[in-house]
Amino acid sequence: MDDVESRLGDVLGDPGRTDPPEGLADRVHRGVAVRRSRRRALAFAAAACAVVLAVGVPVAWRQIGGGEQMVANSIDGLEDLVDMPGSVALQKETKDAGDFFPEALGEDGSVLGRSDKAKKLWETGPDGGSLRPLNVDAGETPATGSGIRVWPGTNIVAPLYCQDQNGITPVMPLNLVGSPFWVSGGTIVGSDPQMRPWTAKGCTQGAPVSGVSGEAVAFSYPDLFVADPFDAKGLRQVDVESGAVAARRPLPEGVNVRATSAERWQLWLAAANRDTFAWVVDGVLRTADRADWQVTEGPRVGRAVELNWGLTGMSKGKYQAMYAHLGAHLTAGNRLIVYTGHAEFDERPGWQSVVYDPRSGQSFELQGVAYAAGDWLLWNDGTSYRLARVR
Repeated sequence: MDDVESRLGDVLGDPGRTDPPEGLADRVHRGVAVRRSRRRALAFAAAACAVVLAVGVPVAWRQIGGGEQMVANSIDGLEDLVDMPGSVALQKETKDAGDFFPEALGEDGSVLGRSDKAKKLWETGPDGGSLRPLNVDAGETPATGSGIRVWPGTNIVAPLYCQDQNGITPVMPLNLVGSPFWVSGGTIVGSDPQMRPWTAKGCTQGAPVSGVSGEAVAFSYPDLFVADPFDAKGLRQVDVESGAVAARRPLPEGVNVRATSAERWQLWLAAANRDTFAWVVDGVLRTADRADWQVTEGPRVGRAVELNWGLTGMSKGKYQAMYAHLGAHLTAGNRLIVYTGHAEFDERPGWQSVVYDPRSGQSFELQGVAYAAGDWLLWNDGTSYRLARVR
């Protein structure tokens, strides 16, 4: 039984923790059966290239394509973007002998992740050193920054927890696992199971963002970006401190207006910093200058698997995902934009990343996950994950 099925089993077998909707079990089992058949087909394809994949290739950097595109091969060029001598290698193993897998990078350089042994969260940061256990289990990707750590519980619908120096607090009573949330400027934002935006100041109870409709798609304190996918002019920039709508714009270039009758929804990702709004749709990373919304087309990125935790609804007599999303992340630091995605389901070695510098137009491709936040970049150098300040 895979990790997702285990989570669903927790929900279905423990109604004391979560009250699932009527008929959920039948719908989940249908989704699991479809996913299993797909994974069996993928296994045959994977077997054909197993000999190639068995050879480990050290990952570094090399510049190609007339100075615009980078691929993993040597470190030429990367030292122009990050403080390589001051970088630190993150510890590879947790105390339970698991391989540490970084999942979140904060604006303060803090790092959260889990091991391949369990769902327990571990923490490290710019000083490196030993991984520190938080002694909690996370059901999905966490977030960190400004002295707070946030993670979802282990059920498909479970509380979202926050830890600071005062202890652990549930900031949202119900959070749909897999739905994105962000930490910036000591504030947490996300969307509830009905895809309505909410915000929390530190480890306090989250409150709805009034006056806007749609899903939270990006956050750079104090600006929350909310997209109404059914409205062609549905992108809103909201100040989370005042609640005021600071800007109204069309949906980003390449993002289609969602039709209520559509059998499949277009999936896209977004991220923001104080100067740039970035998004990935249909394999292309684009950026917009937040001052004049001038759009620049950046590099193409790899395909990401579409995830569906098995929750489905009926539409025109067919089962449809209530919350489908990409197995990918888009993060924005003060300078760099980083895309990380995976083409297959739950295979950690297969992550691919693109690091993009809008200032110079250079992009870097690499194996493994990578994240940008604040003045920090986390990436895999082929032997370990490293954390460095961005120049």
